[in-house]
Amino acid sequence: MNILCIDDDAEYLLGLKLELKKSYHIYTALTLAEGFEILKSECCIDVILLDIGLPDSSGMEGLTKIKADYPSVDVVMVTAVRDPKFVVHAVRAGSSDYIVKPYAMDELVAILEKLQTIRTMRNRHDALVADLNPMDTKARLLGSSSIFRELLSQAARLKGHNANVLILGESGTGKELLARYIHGIEGNPSRRPFIAVNCAAIPEGLIESELFGHEKGSFTGAFERKIGKFELANGGDIFLDEISTLKHDMQAKILRVLQEKEIVRVGGNSTIHTDFRVIAASNMDLAQMVENNQFRMDLYHRIRVVQLVVPPLRERKEDIPTLIAYFLERYGKSGISKKITSNALTKLQNYSWPGNIRELENVIHSLSILTPGDVIEEKHLPSWALNGIGNGVKSNGVPAMSEITTSTTFKDYVNRAERSYIEHILTLCKGDKTKAASQMNIGRTTLYAKLKELGLETELKTN
Repeated sequence: MNILCIDDDAEYLLGLKLELKKSYHIYTALTLAEGFEILKSECCIDVILLDIGLPDSSGMEGLTKIKADYPSVDVVMVTAVRDPKFVVHAVRAGSSDYIVKPYAMDELVAILEKLQTIRTMRNRHDALVADLNPMDTKARLLGSSSIFRELLSQAARLKGHNANVLILGESGTGKELLARYIHGIEGNPSRRPFIAVNCAAIPEGLIESELFGHEKGSFTGAFERKIGKFELANGGDIFLDEISTLKHDMQAKILRVLQEKEIVRVGGNSTIHTDFRVIAASNMDLAQMVENNQFRMDLYHRIRVVQLVVPPLRERKEDIPTLIAYFLERYGKSGISKKITSNALTKLQNYSWPGNIRELENVIHSLSILTPGDVIEEKHLPSWALNGIGNGVKSNGVPAMSEITTSTTFKDYVNRAERSYIEHILTLCKGDKTKAASQMNIGRTTLYAKLKELGLETELKTN
């Protein structure tokens, strides 16, 4: 914590600095003007110890100016007289606390520790509010299939163990929701923050600031201090989604954080201790990326203490009726959910669901809105579902299992499946690429790269 002491007694300032320098970064000023020069510099001040009597201003005038220009800074008024009227006036003007000279050092340290705790809780509260996710965790943790029950059983064994976790699985399978489930089994959600970061959604130039935080003035546009995700996750879990998209230099910095349990904000020089569990997720084969020198081996082994694999929906088709029933109830109008016929349900079970549960949810949401009447019949289903895998015909260009021969390469099949999935999501999102990337849980740059790779970019422009 950075502390600025403003007092006209140079001897007092020197003694204070010697007493506090082991635990805090101390800055001193003999006048209010000098204090403001320090506030305007690159170092970011957390707490100001402000003397009531200064050569160039009264302490109360200084307090008013400081709170007007730096409202987030805590100010502790230092006075030689214990006057209740002064205390009331100071608190109303924005003072966080006050202390009367002469005082015991333990008394001052207790005030500073209290303010530090309050700042930590305030930052954590802001992070948790910003991270509120409207998605219902229950939605994608429904299922009675043996493969899914085994996954939840493995996750439950993590209770009481602060081991890093790597979650693998295709897009749309619910990796973040599994991460939230792992976090939730420990209890004490108010004391154990869960900080979610989509690494692919953050521009490369901002990812370090987002994770490590930055000091005021550390770069253009850094008008105030930012607390990073690692610091906010202290005592809890940080979820790094799409960790495979991080560049090598950022992978090295994250590895150091995991090893040393310390961070330094961008533009700062103070070492901040932090302790958290990493729950990382990827839809890519990280082991293969390590072999291709695309992902650091040491970081891979550091985050993969426990590895969980979320099965795609096509491998747990017996869970589809349960999920459909839940989504029909969730998206029902005025509490009245629509029904679905057995034939329509069978068709949906036979479809391959390349977008997994996210795609299923979007389809049921659409059917709940567009289907006339109270019953969803086979004729109401999209054409790709009517002609889905399992019927021996093609679904949006994806070959049915009966069509696959020894000449069908893995790359050909994957490319056709990816093309089909992206085309379908873009159709659901009416061509809105930003919305489509969000629905697919990938970054916009990743989507644009895929469009170019699959030749869809030219087709979309032509159409």
